[in-house]
Amino acid sequence: MSGLDHIGLNVPDVPAAAAFLVEAFGARELFSMDPFADPAAMTRIGGPSSASLRLTMLQLGGGRVELLGWAGEGVSADAVSSDSSLPGGAHLAVEVDDVAATLERVGAMAGVEVLSEPVTFTEGPTPGLTNAFLRTGWGLLVELVSWG
Repeated sequence: MSGLDHIGLNVPDVPAAAAFLVEAFGARELFSMDPFADPAAMTRIGGPSSASLRLTMLQLGGGRVELLGWAGEGVSADAVSSDSSLPGGAHLAVEVDDVAATLERVGAMAGVEVLSEPVTFTEGPTPGLTNAFLRTGWGLLVELVSWG
């Protein structure tokens, strides 16, 4: 293995999700693909053969995030679970310089719900870690992280 290539996230609106990550965290768009429908490709990546897919790949710091938007028969674009405690649930952790300042700035964006204020751990496996959580308008759980 040579390393992690990217994390893929299903979102209900790819351009809106990409715009959010660009504005909130300075992500940079690497490429986008307009919606395409190819039954063999859709089933190869775990979707229904009747679906179409749109995607955008973003550079976010030292990693990449692929945003996927499914549409078509057998797919509900709005069926993005906001329950990160369920199997398959996910969250995006973004390392920032100042958790409190980022939480204040991003928390003021339309549709964003602040779930917790910053907490700094002094003991256990993550001493020096400060984190806080928020949820985007489409339901993605985001963890803001700073290793002080």
